[in-house]
Formats: sequence, structure tokens, C-alpha cells
Amino acid sequence: MTKEIEEKLSRIRKLMEEERLDAVLLTLTPNFFWVTGGKSGFVDKGTMDAAVKILVDKENAYVICNSSEQFRVMEEELVDGSFELISYLWHEDELERLKPYLQGKRAGSDSGIYGTINIADKIQKLRYTLTAEEEKRMREIGLECAQILEESVKQIVPGETELEVAGNVTGKLMAKGYQVPVCLVASDDRMYKYRHPIPTEKMIEKYAMVAICGQKYGLTISMSRIISFEPLTQELQNRYDALLKIDATYILNTKAGVLSREILEKAHAVYEAEGYEKDFHLHHQGGALGYLTRDYCTNERSTECVCDHQGYSWNPTIAGVKLEDTYIINGDKQEIVSETGSWRYRDVTLNGKTVRRPDIWVKEKTGGK
Repeated sequence: MTKEIEEKLSRIRKLMEEERLDAVLLTLTPNFFWVTGGKSGFVDKGTMDAAVKILVDKENAYVICNSSEQFRVMEEELVDGSFELISYLWHEDELERLKPYLQGKRAGSDSGIYGTINIADKIQKLRYTLTAEEEKRMREIGLECAQILEESVKQIVPGETELEVAGNVTGKLMAKGYQVPVCLVASDDRMYKYRHPIPTEKMIEKYAMVAICGQKYGLTISMSRIISFEPLTQELQNRYDALLKIDATYILNTKAGVLSREILEKAHAVYEAEGYEKDFHLHHQGGALGYLTRDYCTNERSTECVCDHQGYSWNPTIAGVKLEDTYIINGDKQEIVSETGSWRYRDVTLNGKTVRRPDIWVKEKTGGK
């Protein structure tokens, strides 16, 4: 059993003690990825339910597989013997198979299945503090996602459709083992009109933005990049200058132990000071992430504090511009993992602290399709 899995089982068992539970059943895909150290237990991307479950009691940890999943999971995923197999035929009743392990016990779960106590919110919080192994994976996939997205954005040419761009980006990510739950593409006037621009058949003319959530090992990288095929208008430059200040306010104030809503309030004040207060209300501003694209979106009612070694991604927007990256919080520092160093950047300084942020990539037209 790896050190990482030992740590996660220890967190579960500590929660069991606090909740006076005899066992915990994990049924959701994000929790399977988490507890197994990035192994895959899903088949259907259209549901949060894992195809394989994990059962943890005070002494043992089990993987629950039917005959459709058993061989792949045990031969390709859980090969180190960390989890003892509970198997059954696909047409048999899973609950009947689990009765010897659950009957007469006080059990919790992340879904409330089979009469268990639903403690999904408490289990989710166990994921917030990343292990050293998870941070290493976040750095790996952050760089890889950034390389793929930035290369793809630089390759956009006027005349391509938003859907073609989305297909190019997602295809490259999937070829490297990623799931892509979010890929937004907007061009020209759609950048001003929509905050969540699902790609369409519209042809790109002067200006485009691509935003993705890429997932590998279950972990999420969120980021966006913008390209323009002509010099920026002064209005657009002013909007992006303001956005950089808002974005830097978010990043530099995201520190372990700080209430997330206090960070939101500081950035909201910058929206107002820069003359874009109404834009604050038209799009959520992001928050924590890890095994979900958003563990939570921060709002003025949020009670969550930033955790040390937590993944975060704010995504401020002003009509026409958007900026998003993924970072790991380490005390009062923020390590941006979704950058390559090969984009065009600008240094933004607030209260004596500087953060390097991506600029709009301006590229002269060289002809379309």
C-alpha cells in the first residue's frame, strides 16, 4: 500500500471516529479517483456514479466490482493489493453481496445508498488538502494542459469555426489521457454577450477565447487563453488591464486560512473601482477545485476557508475578456501550475507583490481557411 493511500484511509477512519461510524462506502467517481491515488473507476462520463465502489471499515479497505469491471480494475488499476476484492456477477444483487459487510453496522457514504448515512459534504472536505503526490500530479497535468491549450490557440486561423477549434483542443487532450468536461470557445461578438460560450458553427473572424477544464488522474486543471488577429482596440485594452488587476487581487489574496468570501469581497471592490461593477454579477468568480471542476464556487455567503495545499482557480470576467488559471496554495504563496513560460505575459504588482499573468496573444492575419 502506498503512503498516499495510507494517508487517505487514515483521513476516512478519523472521520469515522468523529461520526461514530463502523464503515464508509464511496460510490462517486471523484472519491474513487481520490482514495485510489488517481486510478479510474468510471465507465459512463454522463454520471457521477462510479462503476466500482470502495468500502472502508476500521481494519480493511475493499473494492467492490461486478464481473463487467473486475478484471480491468484489478489488472490495470488496483494492481498493488491495497484493496481487497469483493466481487459479484453483473446480474446479481450488489446489496445482497454487501450484507455481510454492512448488516448491523452504522455506515456512512457519499450518496446515502443502501440506507447509509449521507456524509458527502464531509467526505468532500477530506479531499481539499492535496498530498505531495497529488501536488506532483497537478504540476504535471497543469503544464501539459497549458502546452496543449496554448499551442492550439496559437494555431487558430480566421475562418475556422468555434466547433473546429474545440474539436482540436479536446482531441489533443484526450490523446494524452484527459477527460474534458468543459471546453468553451467564443469569438468576436459572442465574447461580449456570453459568459459560458458553448462553441458553435460560427466562423472566427478577429478574436477568440478558449477555456478548458482538463481532468487526468481525476484532478482538474482550469484555464483560458485569448488570441486576437488585429491590434487591440483601446476599449478592449482597458478592459483587459482592469481584468488583470481583478485577477491579481484574487490570486495574491488567496492564502491558507483566509475566508474565501473575504477574497471575493476584495476583488469585487476592484471591479467597482475600475468601472465594471455590473460585470461582477454576470458570472461566478470561481473558487476551489480538485477532483471536481469546482469543489465550491465562492459567493458572499460562503463559509469555507482556503486550505493549505489546496487547488484553486478564480475566473474573473469582463464582457469581452476572461482570465483563468489553476494554482496550488502553500501558506501565503500561490504556485501557478497551468503556465508554460512560452506565452506572452505581463507582470501585475499589487501592494508590493507581483504575479505574472498571461496577456492577450496578438497575431497578425496570415490568411484564413
